[in-house]
Amino acid sequence: MKQRLEIPLILRRVRVDGPDALREIGMILDTGAMYTAISWDIVKDIGYDPAVALDRVPIITANGVIEVPKIKVIEIGFKELYVEDVEVICHDIPEIAEIEGLLGLSFLKYFKICLDFKTNILEIL
Repeated sequence: MKQRLEIPLILRRVRVDGPDALREIGMILDTGAMYTAISWDIVKDIGYDPAVALDRVPIITANGVIEVPKIKVIEIGFKELYVEDVEVICHDIPEIAEIEGLLGLSFLKYFKICLDFKTNILEIL
């Protein structure tokens, strides 16, 4: 049986689990982002050091192309949705109150989704 879970496009309590800590952070759903992005401070708080990450990927920003660290976090979860070993990039999001990351395709690809722009709701089916 399918379960329908409606979630807003701005998520206030996304759980990010690392080797040292579990944090709840605010994130924005970004269906156009290949990777989930988490700020450097959060990544460091949960037990990773992005400065020494061996894997780096290029991303396009307003200031041009830059290379950012890519790591795997133990788990990312929101409500009943959990994904283990999620690839994330370490990149600070421009200052938006209580937002410390973007929830991108490296998380969303594990679900069947329907995005309703009229209501700003993403349905997980």
